[in-house]
Amino acid sequence: MTENCKLKVTIMIPTYNQAEFIREAINSALAQTYSNLEVIIGDDASTDATPEIVAKIIDPRLKYVRNTCNLGRVANYRNLLYNHSTGDYVVNLDGDDYYTDPNFISEAVSLIADDRDFVMVVARASWKISNNEVISDIPDIKEASGLHIIKSLPNKNYFFKHMASLYKRELAVEIDFYSSNSNSSDWASLYRLALRGKVKYLDRVVGVWRIHDCNESGTKSVKKLVENLEIWSPIYEDALSHGMHPIQAKFLCAKCISYFASSFAANISLNGNMEVMKFLTEVFRTYKLASLLIILTPEYAARVLFSLMGYYRHKSVL
Repeated sequence: MTENCKLKVTIMIPTYNQAEFIREAINSALAQTYSNLEVIIGDDASTDATPEIVAKIIDPRLKYVRNTCNLGRVANYRNLLYNHSTGDYVVNLDGDDYYTDPNFISEAVSLIADDRDFVMVVARASWKISNNEVISDIPDIKEASGLHIIKSLPNKNYFFKHMASLYKRELAVEIDFYSSNSNSSDWASLYRLALRGKVKYLDRVVGVWRIHDCNESGTKSVKKLVENLEIWSPIYEDALSHGMHPIQAKFLCAKCISYFASSFAANISLNGNMEVMKFLTEVFRTYKLASLLIILTPEYAARVLFSLMGYYRHKSVL
């Protein structure tokens, strides 16, 4: 493999009070074999030992940015991307995650070569749920147009993993990346970016998404999960200007919302039926077509019914 070292790559590592994990995240980024690399730590005013830990890691590729006040998770992403990253391509590695494949960046860049039609390279990641390792999947194709990907959702093979998605920085800035404040701000941005070109798939597991009690992605907050559902409308509205038929866009948007709403109901059920009912009331009030799809799709309807019956609460106790 010959590196295309003309392309500079930035690994952004946003972090807040993750002293327990941050050293492993940084070292895994610096272990990447690609030569034209910068690694930027975005410390969102941590109150733990993060500054001291970072200070002990000396590497000319490493830059440490400490926010004077806490910006919040998504604003910290945005600050790193817009104000500090200088790479042609960028990938985001949260401060509690880490890479296991030192050749990830090199392999990803080799796929892009000089073909500027490719806006992203997507690989796979792993994580553990109840001591069981789960590995994300990718479609059985080497590349796809963004429109094809959007049409294929919510097929799990087409779910992007933030830490395993190397994307074009200049175009990301142009389309207002990380403008959504939801927990799924990465998807809101990455799927819209994919619509601007083609995506290459890299069939290798490149890192570990660490699951723990402080993960924002595991939230059981009704408010935050309702906000997560709001990302799909802008994505499919954007798809209209890239060739998707309005009826298809409306249906696929509702399909994604129904899929995730039924999944979120299972998470929320751990907090009791009152929270489930509050969430479902908001979904049924706001998303009429998605609500109908929940009722008509046996898998989704069963998930909601099991949530109300306390199945997931019982399972979590076991």
